[in-house]
Amino acid sequence: MSMLNPATRAAAAGIRRRPRQLLLTGLAVLVATAFAAGAVLLTGTLRAALTEDAVHTPAGASHVVSVRGPDTGPGSGPDTGTVAIAQRLREVPGVTGVAPVFGGVVPLAAGTTSGDWLVTSDPMTGPLTALPAPEQGRAAGPGEVLIGSATAERTGLAPGDTVTLGDRSLRVAGVVRLPFESLDSLVLTTQDALALDGALYASRIDVAGDADTAALGAAAGGERVRTAAEQRDAEIAEASASVLAVLAGLSVFVGLALVAAAVVVSSTFRIVLARRSRDLALLRCVGASRGQVTRSVLAEAALTGLVAGVLGTAAAVGAGYGGLAVARASGVDVPALAVQPLWLAGCVLLAVLTTVLAALPPARAAGRVAPVVALGSADATEAHAPRARTRLPAAAVLAALAAATAGIGVTLGDQLGGLAVVALSGLLLVAALGVTGPFLISGVAAALRPLTVRSGPLRLAVANARRLSRRTAAMTTVLALGVGLTAALLVAVAGASADARASIDRSLPADAVILPVWQDDDAARAAAAQALAATLDANPQLQAYAAGTEVRVDAVPGADPRAVREAVAGSIGDAGSVTWTADVREQMESALSVARAIGAGLIGTTVVVAVVGVAVTLALSVGERTREIALLRTFGLTRAGSRRAVAAEAGLAGAVGAVVGVLLGGVYGLLALRAIELDGGVPPVGQLMGLAAVVTVVSVVASVAPMRRAGRVEPAHGVVG
Repeated sequence: MSMLNPATRAAAAGIRRRPRQLLLTGLAVLVATAFAAGAVLLTGTLRAALTEDAVHTPAGASHVVSVRGPDTGPGSGPDTGTVAIAQRLREVPGVTGVAPVFGGVVPLAAGTTSGDWLVTSDPMTGPLTALPAPEQGRAAGPGEVLIGSATAERTGLAPGDTVTLGDRSLRVAGVVRLPFESLDSLVLTTQDALALDGALYASRIDVAGDADTAALGAAAGGERVRTAAEQRDAEIAEASASVLAVLAGLSVFVGLALVAAAVVVSSTFRIVLARRSRDLALLRCVGASRGQVTRSVLAEAALTGLVAGVLGTAAAVGAGYGGLAVARASGVDVPALAVQPLWLAGCVLLAVLTTVLAALPPARAAGRVAPVVALGSADATEAHAPRARTRLPAAAVLAALAAATAGIGVTLGDQLGGLAVVALSGLLLVAALGVTGPFLISGVAAALRPLTVRSGPLRLAVANARRLSRRTAAMTTVLALGVGLTAALLVAVAGASADARASIDRSLPADAVILPVWQDDDAARAAAAQALAATLDANPQLQAYAAGTEVRVDAVPGADPRAVREAVAGSIGDAGSVTWTADVREQMESALSVARAIGAGLIGTTVVVAVVGVAVTLALSVGERTREIALLRTFGLTRAGSRRAVAAEAGLAGAVGAVVGVLLGGVYGLLALRAIELDGGVPPVGQLMGLAAVVTVVSVVASVAPMRRAGRVEPAHGVVG
């Protein structure tokens, strides 16, 4: 029989005897894998949805001619170049239809409000229309428009209402689903687009029929001609590039979550193997080699990663289907979930590799267990001082590299590249923290020791933290990583908000700023601004004055905001485009809130992994110290005291991780702002302090199950083998 069999059989038997231990060891990997699989599902679903929305080429088109329209603007006249190309294309044999497509962002008045809208054109009928059937009303004709469904919801416009574009009033004929309605959007006929006197630019010309591509190229006068299939492929590729960028961004956070999970797994395997040191020594006694013991531990790690990976991936798929079902039930139009089996299998494989790599150092240590340990206590632990001779120089090198890369990131001059370099610097510093963590924990424990003289549970918690400094350091490292990311996000968003508010105050120094339109030059615009300011200032609710080519309007104190807007809209008509400062601020805050929510969601996974790590580490640690707790119970430690000791241990790890994370995150949040050339302002000290307090409390809450287990230990356990 092979000498590999005893170790392998022992590992399999250990898993069968302790399935709960396998689950606890892989719990952090399960959470991280669920995040990774969720990222894969999100990007796959996003790719499918964007591909559908990104294809603008009509189903009836045979070719698409990309045109480079002239510099257009109000008063420049129709785009005669595009019109001439379209006319030549109509004369090519085999062509059955030609439709130039125009678009642009132009000022538009709707009811009592005005602003910039995204305006595009469509023939509305025939094979070259790219629009679906209207959800309300009907297709537009001359002098009519279709508005996007999201725009209708935001503005309250409906079929029969009118909008003013330049000097023309257009009637809303219907409401249609349009892609990407971040701006209020409408579609008008090709004839009306040409009648807007150059306010829109031409982007392409759609062609129907079976004409020869070369003949179309000759008629287009050197403009690029693609078949409709080639054009659709290009549009899909462009959408896919956006999805890949999203996947790349998510991959960063997936990687951080997996790093945190690996730290937790490595720590938990050390605890598990310390409890099984006698079993490992007995294997050595019956002939197992060091390599066989190491491989048996790695096999156990691989099985742990496989189970965690499968469960995490299944949880992500279930959550995806459940979330979409809830969204559909609430009336939200959502795409179908795109499940990609190969990518999900890759997530499971990644979970296995992460677990095996994390377990490699403990596995190698297990292989070095001497057979003589079988004659001693099975409770031998990792309670020995870390090696300062190797750790401190490594930490110094990592810290120096972190400082150097941070300096490079701030001065690089490339915002995206600078952010990436600053993030790399942060990871290097977290690695340095992981190396020096045991010394930090020992130092904090030594500093707190005088404060615990009157409390036995606190003394026990501080003593355990100092004695098992590497274990406690693992908990604080993953907590510091999650808290640091959150703190950096808070500082960065606060800095970006302050910078955006300052920019708005500089560019919009009044309640409303009006730019006169349809004038040929600055002198004419300045004269129009003077006249418009005089008209507005005559209204008793308004205070208006001209500043160069713009008009600035403030409401008189106590004026009704709605009445003020109606007064401005009624006074300017189609003579200017008005920007309301309050609207711009609201849009800015809304965008920052979305960014804050997305960032918090992504970073939250790392925090969850860290909190899971605290719970798992303490649960296994309490199981390892059962005899120790029982002996302490024999000498007078109460059930409540044993529970308080575990809670204090969790609180200490949480507090150290939270404080270190807030400090590092605050610094790197400011560095990130410098990298993108923002001042940043004053960090949100209150939010950062609240974050540290919440994480500390959550760490204590995460220890509830280990606390209860510690409280159930009876004194008799101390004398039972």
